[in-house]
Amino acid sequence: MVIDKEALIEFLTQRPIFAGIPEQDLSRIANRMEEFHLEANKPVFSHGDRGSVFYFIYSGRARMWSLEQKQEIDLGELEAGDIFGEEALLFSRPRTYSISTLEDCQFLTLHKPDFNWLIRTYPQTRTYLETLAHTRQQARSLRFEWLQRGEVVRLMTRRHPAELILDLLKPTLALLIAGIILSFTSIMGALDSLRYVAYGFGFPLIVIGILWVIWEVLDWRNDYFFITNQRVVWLEQVILQSASRQEAPLAAIQSVDVSTSQIGRIFGFGDVFVRTFTGTGSLTLTSIDNPKRFKKEIEELLFRVRGKQEETSDARVRQSIRQSLGLESFDVEDEILHIVEPDAPPKQGLLKTREVDGDTITYHKHWWVILSKAWLWLLALLGTIAGVIALAINDFIFLSYTFPVSSTLFVGTLLFFIFLGVLTYQFLDWKNDIYKLTSEMVIDSEKKPLGREITKSAPIRNIQSLEHQRKGLLPLILNYGIVRIVVADETLTFYDVGNPALIQQDIYYRQEQLKLKEDEAAQEKDRAHLSKWLQTYHDVLQNELEPPPDESGNIG
Repeated sequence: MVIDKEALIEFLTQRPIFAGIPEQDLSRIANRMEEFHLEANKPVFSHGDRGSVFYFIYSGRARMWSLEQKQEIDLGELEAGDIFGEEALLFSRPRTYSISTLEDCQFLTLHKPDFNWLIRTYPQTRTYLETLAHTRQQARSLRFEWLQRGEVVRLMTRRHPAELILDLLKPTLALLIAGIILSFTSIMGALDSLRYVAYGFGFPLIVIGILWVIWEVLDWRNDYFFITNQRVVWLEQVILQSASRQEAPLAAIQSVDVSTSQIGRIFGFGDVFVRTFTGTGSLTLTSIDNPKRFKKEIEELLFRVRGKQEETSDARVRQSIRQSLGLESFDVEDEILHIVEPDAPPKQGLLKTREVDGDTITYHKHWWVILSKAWLWLLALLGTIAGVIALAINDFIFLSYTFPVSSTLFVGTLLFFIFLGVLTYQFLDWKNDIYKLTSEMVIDSEKKPLGREITKSAPIRNIQSLEHQRKGLLPLILNYGIVRIVVADETLTFYDVGNPALIQQDIYYRQEQLKLKEDEAAQEKDRAHLSKWLQTYHDVLQNELEPPPDESGNIG
């Protein structure tokens, strides 16, 4: 089919690559594009081809994949609005992936001369395409395990380097102070005591400053922000341990806002606020490079998602009407995105801090909590056992009866059971402090062994705010902290729980799932009312408004 010029301009207007380009310039770009149609299950190009064409998908879906050691590696699906083929033209190298159609596709193409004209005339398009090419290259090499089947990384970035420079000011100041202190040692002369004090203070401060710098650099490098065709993700890699992930599914996003400071406007970075319809799953992505581009990318995907949701809703209404009129029904393809369930943590040891039983997740406090309380009693227990064994060896092997055997066994057994009893009490106390999450409720239960049990609960739908914190170096290293849940005038706090970011995501997932189910139930109820109304209208039209047949059997 031939694409109408106005429809083509409207299509280009919605693409993030052309953000900020006036409509008259988009018309110039459109004049250089060629249309290209390809049937389903046909190759567009293959890995290793010499590329000379850049593609837009105007309609249809395509598959991106690569071939490694004679095995196909799926890289996700592309749909109407997506672009590909930029790497070969930008960097003058062979194709690094393959594209094949999943259904009949209509493409818009730019050949190499027109592509070069585009990135030369509008430099912002080159910047966008270089970021996209880098994102796809990183996604192929890192192969993020949390990506779902068919999910494609659209944009991957981290905090702006200016944020790192600001973070480095404090450790740099510490190193500067250490340098000043040590420099004074050369003029202190015979004041050895003062020189020793300066050395004792200055050298540790230098070590702390250097370690601080390394920490800030690694912390900056390990924070990533992603936009996929299903969600917005903040991936935070904490040093010495696994990553935590926070996300906002596209299906749940209500709005995207950008905030920039004066410094941010100068250097081109700012904060992006992604708000969801429940509010608790909202993300604040700080100091992102080119935040307006990040926002435009999300908004373009939201436009697609809402278009699919409207198409699905209209199809279901049509199906409901056909069923009410006794017509043949048809299958409706569900295009509404669902919330992606958080990944389960890696295999846990003896002291499990997260247990899943059907729809119920039970959380315990971090293993460090019981270890910090019980380590002294554990050492005492082990010391008692070792002492009894040592005395037994001394008495029965070396025949050196230091203490009576009966007394040794009595005291050793008494201490053993005392220390074991204390450890058992500590373990039960840790085990009985549980936090539960069901499909509809969040529960905080504390129970002392042989003591009172206090339980607080709240409906998930009533949660007003949700946050987690890890304060201090040890909680950061061991990944434990608190999760605070505000419900009306009450606050439920999960203290010292492991991986608090995951717990927050679990609660958020259940809340968003409940919201989607309630919305779907409400829509189904509305469709049922509409179908009933139309059935009644049809019955009245047939039985009451049509004239009765005459004696010959004819109507009218």
